[in-house]
Amino acid sequence: MSSAPRAPAARHPARTGSRHRAYDLPVPGTRTHPSRRAWALPILVLSTAAVLAGCTSGASAAEQTGSIAYVANLANRADPGSTVAVVDTATGTSLPPVTAGTLPSAFAASPDGAQLLVTAEGQDKVTMLDTSTRGVIASANVGLEPDAVAVAPNGKLALVANFGDNTVTPISLPSLRTGTPIPVGSQPTAIAIAPNGSVALVANFGDNTVTPISLPALRAGAPIPAGPQPVAVAVTPDSQTALVADFQAGAVTPIVLSSMTASPAIAVDGNPTGIAMQPGTQTAYVSGGDVLTPIALTTLLAKAPVEVGAGATAVALANRGSMAWVCTDNGTVVPVDVATGHRGKAVKIGGQPSAIVIPSAARS
Repeated sequence: MSSAPRAPAARHPARTGSRHRAYDLPVPGTRTHPSRRAWALPILVLSTAAVLAGCTSGASAAEQTGSIAYVANLANRADPGSTVAVVDTATGTSLPPVTAGTLPSAFAASPDGAQLLVTAEGQDKVTMLDTSTRGVIASANVGLEPDAVAVAPNGKLALVANFGDNTVTPISLPSLRTGTPIPVGSQPTAIAIAPNGSVALVANFGDNTVTPISLPALRAGAPIPAGPQPVAVAVTPDSQTALVADFQAGAVTPIVLSSMTASPAIAVDGNPTGIAMQPGTQTAYVSGGDVLTPIALTTLLAKAPVEVGAGATAVALANRGSMAWVCTDNGTVVPVDVATGHRGKAVKIGGQPSAIVIPSAARS
């Protein structure tokens, strides 16, 4: 693996996120987005829907009850840097950034929020941070251009989607020992694990599919057709359905996990970039365009969108799901009360935010 920055290959439009067999729920970072491999090439911009990498998760969904948000906001710059923006969501203030490796792109927290995994695409690595000190604990080499990561809630397994070589790398935690890469589809850019721990879903941007990986066997199944340019994936709390954000289609594709088949797409406003949901709730929230679109999980119908004031590039939930924090393409994160739709004061962090996670409270 190269540890030095390299010129990236041509990628999807400017986007805007083991061997241990015992595990449970995932706690993936809310990260999932279109291409932002522009730090050695001219930056591309897509009208109001700029980037997304995880927002997920890579854009994935997790229960997040802490108050500190971590945001990847430098991925679309010519010089991407190696820091992650930090926001105190309780006070609505920006805190000093933390160093996490070249081109930080996606996040996944440990179940207790004590550690945070950050993919460093420019170095083909995953870095582990201690959230109490915000310092680097360790790092591990993975595949080319790691673009999404998910963590099992017992803290013993992570899965990393490698955009550049079409694989998923299993990682044992906390040792960061890597396992044999798992071949998946073209340009995997988002990953999520079902809450019952039975399967991981990988969104493949390059061939418009989703690859299921059976757990704990770590075996890839037949690809499932999705819409054009899938950039985010999340699994409902009952582990029955995966939701896939199809960036180019302006839609979300539900996948029934019992049969691994796609259901009719759900139209949403703008180009969807991220999906967030939490256990105990019946609504998913999709970032895209200038809005946040709620989707009722009982009916799989979109509700009236909520304006966020700029291009929505990623989303994470806080306060037990009562607040959504939305990344925007004007260098801010915006709080939204999901019950009332009220938009709070934006927090300026600069750059082009493309992924966000709010780990659960680690310690008192």
